[in-house]
Amino acid sequence: MERPHKRLLVERLADRYKVFCTFSAVIAAITIAVMMLSTTLDASSRYLFNSPIPGVFELNEVILVICVYMGLAWTQIERGHIRVTAFLMRVSDRTDILFNILAWVVTFLFLFVLGYQSAIGAWESFQIREFRWGSVQMPIWWAKALVPIGCWMMNIQLIFDIWKEIESLRGRLPKQRS
Repeated sequence: MERPHKRLLVERLADRYKVFCTFSAVIAAITIAVMMLSTTLDASSRYLFNSPIPGVFELNEVILVICVYMGLAWTQIERGHIRVTAFLMRVSDRTDILFNILAWVVTFLFLFVLGYQSAIGAWESFQIREFRWGSVQMPIWWAKALVPIGCWMMNIQLIFDIWKEIESLRGRLPKQRS
């Protein structure tokens, strides 16, 4: 009788993190629905009553950050980011894994710098309680804080992906789906 595969630490941690990222992605999806509904209502109000709904543009502008940055890590988990695979179809599994690791390390470095710099900007925005002028005053410091959070959430997922690929190279995990 074959013994069941003992799950590696990286698999257990990645599964727990996936739950958190899925929750974050659900919030991002809800904000997309809010944006669609508010824009539809605003456009209908403009057309039918010649009266826009105050603050819809400003609200959508701010919650767009949630849509983009709170879904980054989940999209990486689902391998939903755009990839060009024409070249990778012609290389060995080992070479494919090495290219994945290289791409994810470069992405990690870019997002780390982006997250660090945006955290500085978010902190400054929080200190002055920055808001956006428009038909209504909309606080934006909290939205600026979501940019580094989203970048670093993606980086945590990239660490799991790199770790899993290294385990694949060592023969302890099957090749990950690309």
